[in-house]
Amino acid sequence: MKFLVILSALLANYLWLKDFDRFDDGWFFRFRGRVESGLGVVGRRASNIWILAQCIIYLVPILTLFLVLTLIQGQVFGVPTMLLHILVLLVALDRTQPGRLAKGFLEHFASGNLDSCRSWLKSELAVASDVDLGDRVSIGRYFSRQLTYRCFERMFVMYFWYLVTGPVGVVFCYISYQLRDSHREDQPSDEVKFVKLVVAVLEWIPLRLLALTFSLAGNFVHSFNRIRGSFWSFQTGPESGELLYGCAAFAVGGMAAEEDEGSSGLAGSESVQQSQWKQEAQHIEALQALLERSQSIWLALLALGTIFALP
Repeated sequence: MKFLVILSALLANYLWLKDFDRFDDGWFFRFRGRVESGLGVVGRRASNIWILAQCIIYLVPILTLFLVLTLIQGQVFGVPTMLLHILVLLVALDRTQPGRLAKGFLEHFASGNLDSCRSWLKSELAVASDVDLGDRVSIGRYFSRQLTYRCFERMFVMYFWYLVTGPVGVVFCYISYQLRDSHREDQPSDEVKFVKLVVAVLEWIPLRLLALTFSLAGNFVHSFNRIRGSFWSFQTGPESGELLYGCAAFAVGGMAAEEDEGSSGLAGSESVQQSQWKQEAQHIEALQALLERSQSIWLALLALGTIFALP
């Protein structure tokens, strides 16, 4: 059933929900705000009350989902259960397919209007205030990294944990990412570190599976050599995203992400700049194609597992 659920969610995304970025996440933030304000977490930097708040924030949605699944189990030949699985995936998955996201960015990127590119990035992607978007090449490289990691966390991580734990694991991942991306300035540092650690644990196996998939879908030798040196390491925060993007960059062209920084030091003539911008656009297109091929590989393996009744 899991293969059919994932395929149905992807079809719903592509055919009916492609004009929506995500379902409204406001319910989660309202729920979180009520829990934290009720426990007096807000404004208390040194208190450990956040531990109780985190437990409630995780357990209430998960236990609610588990209760509903139990109540509808076996009803109407399992159709309500399947529909609930699909709904959970639709809430967690990205509404925007990699191809559409890349196409939208490249339309602004090709125009040469840097302000338009920056505005698009701010509206579509979370741009930190300290990110350098001073020139067209740095904007293109920033988008490449964000495209890779966004597809990873909103698609491949959800696929993996759905296959392993079902919709309960998807909800756990969804809550973890929401907590990580919405922490307040007055939030206790221990709480921020805890959420980042949870996310790093959730991403550890899927990241390495996707990096190996990049090797199969692109330049195997370069990409595999890139992941081999860091395969057993444990990264948190931006480090894991850099590792994944490095593997993707090797897979699409045998070029390390950190090494392409050297091209920005070339002479600043207009012809050189045009060449750099064209190479950056081609790199984004190749990256988008790599992500779509990798998704196809995961679906094909899942289909084979379903056909041969593998656990």
